[in-house]
Amino acid sequence: MLSIYLGKMEEAIYYPPAWFDNRYEDEWITEKLSVEMIKDVDKSTVVSCRLIDSPVLGPISVKELSGGVKTLILMAFDESNKIFNASAC
Repeated sequence: MLSIYLGKMEEAIYYPPAWFDNRYEDEWITEKLSVEMIKDVDKSTVVSCRLIDSPVLGPISVKELSGGVKTLILMAFDESNKIFNASAC
């Protein structure tokens, strides 16, 4: 379920890409949903849990994905019950 909150929230993660870089798990990347999100948002192909093929940048690491797709992956797989600021993507 998607919930939208307005206003400042102490427990919210205000820069999700940095949170993602330090918290993601390899298995998140190869899940079907992540593969589809990476293809749709970044127009890139998941080669393995640590390698993405970008049509613009060539081979990249997971940490070089866009902030938008990182936030979507966090929303789908992170179990910390944190709130992620989607406007920061």
